[in-house]
Amino acid sequence: MQNATLTVLGANGQTASVSVNSDGSYSNLDISALTAPFRLQACGLVNAVYTCHYAVAQSAGTANVTSLTTALVTLATGSDAASIMSAGAPSASALNSSQQTLQNALSQVLAASGLSSGADLTTTAFSANRTGMDKVLDAIAANTGTNNGHTFVQLEGRFGSSNFYADNSGSQSGSLSDSTLLNGLGLDLTSISQIFAALNSAAGSSSASACATVLNNNASMLDPQFTLSINQQSLNTSNFASMICGFLSQGSLLGGSVANPTLRDCDFSGSDKTCTVGFDVINGSAVQEGAEMAVVLRNGAAAWKLLGQASPYAIHVNANAQRTLRVGISNPQPSYYRAISFDIGTSANGVSNAVQSAKVYQRNAAGTGWDGTPIATLSNAGCSSQPRLTMQGSTCGSTWLGLDSFNNGSLASGDALISAFFQRGRRVKIDLYSGNAFSSLLASVITRVDGVPPQSSQLATLPWLTLDSASQSALANDASAQGDALSFSWTGSNSVVPHDASFCNAGSCNSPVQIDLSGKLGSAGSASFNLSSLTLAASDYKMIALYGRDRSNLGFESNYVSCANGSNSCP
Repeated sequence: MQNATLTVLGANGQTASVSVNSDGSYSNLDISALTAPFRLQACGLVNAVYTCHYAVAQSAGTANVTSLTTALVTLATGSDAASIMSAGAPSASALNSSQQTLQNALSQVLAASGLSSGADLTTTAFSANRTGMDKVLDAIAANTGTNNGHTFVQLEGRFGSSNFYADNSGSQSGSLSDSTLLNGLGLDLTSISQIFAALNSAAGSSSASACATVLNNNASMLDPQFTLSINQQSLNTSNFASMICGFLSQGSLLGGSVANPTLRDCDFSGSDKTCTVGFDVINGSAVQEGAEMAVVLRNGAAAWKLLGQASPYAIHVNANAQRTLRVGISNPQPSYYRAISFDIGTSANGVSNAVQSAKVYQRNAAGTGWDGTPIATLSNAGCSSQPRLTMQGSTCGSTWLGLDSFNNGSLASGDALISAFFQRGRRVKIDLYSGNAFSSLLASVITRVDGVPPQSSQLATLPWLTLDSASQSALANDASAQGDALSFSWTGSNSVVPHDASFCNAGSCNSPVQIDLSGKLGSAGSASFNLSSLTLAASDYKMIALYGRDRSNLGFESNYVSCANGSNSCP
């Protein structure tokens, strides 16, 4: 967590705060004016998303504030863990009961990480060195949310296929006893940190040549099969140093840091073990967010090496929630849309159209394998010129699986699919075929969905980025000759961080005017569009879209539309 602040709130309403070090540690926190129990909130950047974790400590001393303590507080309160900062701490008995639930689920994971199976999630001291409790955090993805009206905690193994689910109704399912997960915890992960320490040192250089010198001095960290593509340029072991440092220089990132190296997904099924590591590169206001590279532990090797690209197949799976609201009318009613994108490139190993179709499967209810019926099918049939597969039944180039009419059903069908991702795990299996009619299996790739859409009942109360009333009026009334600008302001919350915004009219929505909102953290912001290429009338179709992400990487899109009654695309 970068640029983080820890805030402690005592039972007497007094607070104390301290900055958190880049390794997650903190010290010299004076809580002498506070009384127990203490409510803790740590907020900062993780994968360039403003994220907060929570904990409750019954007395002074060591207090961890992590995704696992957030899960503990969530179960104890039966609501969003953030509520403790306003509604008070849950009782000690509720916290003990919730910790016992999580300890029971994590007992084998804790033991395999060298800890007591009953290790306290809040008070067990550790360092960010990929051992002990830090190793548990590497191995377990902890998520919280609402499912079927109940507040839930999901613990999912990043190694293997384990998944544990518990909610405040008392429902529990799954386990964290998968042999791949437990055996994976026996591996030494510390050399992964050494790789990213070298990358961090290079990024902190004052020049591209100094950066390249650092990387060349650490060339042994590269796997002989290292490959990577950045901005359609191919990297290998020979040009790695010069290309990486050139990229950092062009992005004004030299002099910065490689932050938050976090395990995202791992494949320990074969003799060689691979993990994808997500990270950010930060230099002041310049941020390269959500970068990722793979590392590999070759069979019989002692140290992990930088592999670059985890697979020859380009696959990205992410989820999105969208709200559209018409402006300039009385009592507008919002419409909502939820979808998962299966972005599957057709090229592999330098061969165009190597991948021509794919089927996507969800874990089965028993947790023993995969459902027999795919949740999505994609193909390049009739769309062979596209660089990625098209969702069947959609226009060429579309990768989105709409959930509000999933399987031609009602909202409940999409809700059931979402619930299954929570209760069974967020991994999907993607079978890739060399024929466009699902013939000739090339490979099966297992990956995790980045963010999961909300249930339909939650849509109206989500923390949407909201265009303020003055900006909505400005959009509705905007009529300008070329060269004008359109200023706007929005409100929101730190749980959804703005990333960018776009403006278009009826003739430009395929190539809208876009601006970057990165770095505008907080509950409000403002920006301006340069509309020099457009001539607009007040009655024209016009749309402002605000885009952001939450801490689970769920994409949020808030659309504001001004249009004439009866015109095309007018909601």
